[in-house]
Amino acid sequence: MEIEFNAENIEKCLCLQCKVQKKSQCVRDKVILLQERALGSSLIEPKEFPALHCASGIEHCTDLDRKEECLCKNCPIYAENDLETGTPTLYFCLDGSSASCCLNEAKFDEGRVAETLRDYYRRND
Repeated sequence: MEIEFNAENIEKCLCLQCKVQKKSQCVRDKVILLQERALGSSLIEPKEFPALHCASGIEHCTDLDRKEECLCKNCPIYAENDLETGTPTLYFCLDGSSASCCLNEAKFDEGRVAETLRDYYRRND
């Protein structure tokens, strides 16, 4: 499942309310820059936007707090696109954009699945 990076999804996105990003100075700085650029006519690149990570991929800020609980399960985009059945299932800001699960696909990549599972079930405490 690919999530579109568009205005409709940006409006639904909860990433900027997420506790994982709440204390990040880097994210706050990006928001300020985006607000300044919005006054002009500059286009915003998905990688510059500190939200909608299920579409754009991981946040490049390094001060995110993985100990906090993410809001993905409360997000309308998550529910509408059944992201619980894909990979990753949560923490898109840290683990990358959403991708459909490849277990039932003809091009099953066992290495990719093993790597994904290894990353997701690694303890972070």
